[in-house]
Amino acid sequence: MDATVSKRTLTRGDIARAIYARRPGLSRKDASALLDCALEEILCALARGEDVRLRNFGAFRVRCKNARPGRNPKTGVAALVTPRRVVVFKAALHLRLATASRAVRPGSPP
Repeated sequence: MDATVSKRTLTRGDIARAIYARRPGLSRKDASALLDCALEEILCALARGEDVRLRNFGAFRVRCKNARPGRNPKTGVAALVTPRRVVVFKAALHLRLATASRAVRPGSPP
């Protein structure tokens, strides 16, 4: 990949194919099942309120947000934003450095 930023999206299927390509003894079905199992484990851990840290990639954390006053942007009417839990992600240094090394040239699309 050159210095421009790609507009392509990496999908679950792409990751499953990469796992299959790197593990010769694994079938396509097993590679897909392995990915599904890993993603399900991450999802369950976050649902339980646990942090998920993936070395050299980053950390997912569940954050509790309190109720707060807000407004409907379309009508301008004041409304209460309900309390909720959200997932936040903080990239690891390795990921930040790898991403930053792909400098965007002036005038090229972001």
